[in-house]
Amino acid sequence: MNSCKSKSKEPSILNRIESPNTLTHLKYDDLQEDFKNFYQQFHKDSIFQMSCIFFPLEGLPDHADPEFIGNEKYYFSPDQWIFQNTIPIQSENYSVDYTNISNMLIEETITDKKLDLKLIRRFAKTGGGWRLIYYAGMNKYSSTN
Repeated sequence: MNSCKSKSKEPSILNRIESPNTLTHLKYDDLQEDFKNFYQQFHKDSIFQMSCIFFPLEGLPDHADPEFIGNEKYYFSPDQWIFQNTIPIQSENYSVDYTNISNMLIEETITDKKLDLKLIRRFAKTGGGWRLIYYAGMNKYSSTN
């Protein structure tokens, strides 16, 4: 089997941080330059993208059914991964927000305003550079997530 199931109510990274003074809510233009350079290349180069993901990658598939998933975890394997070549932008239909935690962890939340769906990605700075460490596809999340 290539994957396992995942929790339906993965808590936001914000709920896991003890020191609120390390959090910064930003727009893309305000992020640090090394992350923006990584982010641009991540969306242009499929080989680079695959090398910057820790597999198995924890997360949620698109349109996950909380009743079906239950308390089990879901992991993407490399053969399940779909290259993400589109950089999300603020628009009438979408909002994109970033939470920067001590310049070492960035959580990106992309919201489809019309359908009230969110996509969540988490990137961590490691000794080898920035890496995607969590991906939750477009789903409905409660306001506490």
